Amino acid sequence: MKFSLKLLSLLPAVLATPNPLSGSSNIVVRDPAMAYNTNTGKYYAFSTNENIKIFTSTSLNGPWSRAGSVLPNCSSIALDGNCNLWAPDIFYYNGRWALYYSVSAIGSQNSAIGVAVSDSMEPGTWTDLGQVIRSYSGDVFNAIDPNVIDDNGLKLTFGSYWQGIYQVGLWPDVNNQASDTPGTHLAGNSGRPAEGAFVYKPSASPYFFCFFSDGITPFDGATSRPAPGKEYKVLVGRGSSSMGPFYGKLGNALTEALDPPTGSLVLGSHDNVYAPGGQSIFLDPVSGRDVLVYHYIPNDAFGGPSYLGINYLDFSSGWPVVVD
Repeated sequence: MKFSLKLLSLLPAVLATPNPLSGSSNIVVRDPAMAYNTNTGKYYAFSTNENIKIFTSTSLNGPWSRAGSVLPNCSSIALDGNCNLWAPDIFYYNGRWALYYSVSAIGSQNSAIGVAVSDSMEPGTWTDLGQVIRSYSGDVFNAIDPNVIDDNGLKLTFGSYWQGIYQVGLWPDVNNQASDTPGTHLAGNSGRPAEGAFVYKPSASPYFFCFFSDGITPFDGATSRPAPGKEYKVLVGRGSSSMGPFYGKLGNALTEALDPPTGSLVLGSHDNVYAPGGQSIFLDPVSGRDVLVYHYIPNDAFGGPSYLGINYLDFSSGWPVVVD
């Protein structure tokens, strides 16, 4: 009995959600995307604002240095917000880096997704290729929050609120729309606060996973919090194809309108981490591990900016688990 009680006493520590890796708690970001360049030996983190901020480091534990912006002279897309770019996604394809970005204003469907390319990800090396897709008022989707995966051809996932998250094909290159919008419906419906989808396949898993942010994300200057449980969090569904359908652990498709909403929790508020989301995932070639990158607000500094969070993911159970 004493041995069993001792095991029970250790259980909360075993199950506790790890805190973010040290070294990034002073890096102000939203919607971060990250990649590692083996040629330069550096990690590159990209963030909403300042025409896509760039940070670099030789280690996931930092220190991180500010390194300019992707498009310091704004996007060539002629829409409101083309000098205030959002929600980057970084992707390596055909020997160069492609960075997708959003052009919009908060609450607007007059939106577009653009792409810039670089051989190195270094500031000053980016060429803007302009618009990939766009949306208009009255569409069932909003053309923001891009993510690209290469699975039998490039697939662009996008969307926020409205009728949900969708996916279209790209061909023959990173900036060419190959199928009609809205495309395949992956998640969300009826104005659900679901956005920022990221489709990812771990090398050792037979499944594709659709990560997304669900709930309300407080901005810098917020004076009140959403109701408990309604704040930003990272949810996931899995499926056998990068085009879905994706299902949560209870077997419900991410497109279903249910209460509680569909999707299984990956990362929620805990300890000093509040409203984590805006996530991306990448395979770190240095450690060989899957890495979750996101922003969060410190509980003890609510009302201020959000900061860079980094954690490892383990998929050995069949589902993503945040681990040390």
